[in-house]
Amino acid sequence: MKLAAAASLAILPLLVGACGNGSTTSPSSTTTTTTTTATPAMTTETFSGTLGVGATTFYPFTVAESGTVTAKLASIGGSGVPSTVQVRLGIGTVVDADCIATVLAIVNAATPPVTTSEQPGTYCANVTDVGNLFANATFSVTLTHP
Repeated sequence: MKLAAAASLAILPLLVGACGNGSTTSPSSTTTTTTTTATPAMTTETFSGTLGVGATTFYPFTVAESGTVTAKLASIGGSGVPSTVQVRLGIGTVVDADCIATVLAIVNAATPPVTTSEQPGTYCANVTDVGNLFANATFSVTLTHP
């Protein structure tokens, strides 16, 4: 019986060492932290109307979260208005009863969109004849924003 007790006592330090009582050296570990940024849900709106000769028209919209805002002239045309006619397309803010564009470009329906980054708030997109229209034009603008 003393032999069995002595054998049990001899095994005890091995078991305690295997349990990690701090008397053994453990391998170093590396922790990697990954930060993910949630992509905001995007909203797509269509702004359509008629643009008169020498005129400007605009459409207000609301950005819910910070992110990228794009405005694309999807189509333009009408009697005597070629689909390649160029107009000014802008993104800006509403001031009184006007849309003051802070980002703008001369575009036609084949041109890439106008893009900007905006914070939450109320903005607008505008379309302006830059002297190329000889008749009223129907148009459609696609807005994408968070």
